[in-house]
Amino acid sequence: MAYTPEENNQIAKDFFETAWNYGDFSVLDKYLTPDSMDYSTLHGHPEQGSDSFRQIISMFRAGFPDIHLTIEDEIYTGDKVVHRWVLSGTHSEPFMGMPATGKQVAFNGMTIVEMHDGKIAGRWSIPDMMGLMTQLGAVPPPPA
Repeated sequence: MAYTPEENNQIAKDFFETAWNYGDFSVLDKYLTPDSMDYSTLHGHPEQGSDSFRQIISMFRAGFPDIHLTIEDEIYTGDKVVHRWVLSGTHSEPFMGMPATGKQVAFNGMTIVEMHDGKIAGRWSIPDMMGLMTQLGAVPPPPA
C-alpha cells in the first residue's frame, strides 16, 4: 500500500509525540519497521531496531520527567518527513552524569525520517546538545 506524504507525516508526528510526550513505547512496534535504522545514536554508530529509540527517549524522560516535544515545522515529500522541534522540561533528575539542577530548559532540533509502507525505516536526528548543556551550566555560554 502506498502512503501519501501527508499520511507519512501524520504517522511520524504520532510516533514522536506519543513516545516523547507520554513515554508510550507501544508506538515502537506500531510505527517502526523491524529493521529500522537509527543514524543518530548515543553510541557513535548506526543501530538497527527499536532499542536506540527507547534508550534515547528513556534517558531524556528520566532526566526531565515533564519533558514535552513540540513540533514547530513540518516538511514532507515522497517517503521523507522532516520536523523541526523543541524539547522543553525541568532538569529534576540526573542526566548524562549531571546531578539535577532544577532548571527549566528548551532546546531545538530537527529529525528526518524515511518511511516505508507507513512505518519509519530510518531516522536522523540533530539536537542542539550544546544549547542544552549551556542551559544546564555544563559548558559556558559562547562569548558575546
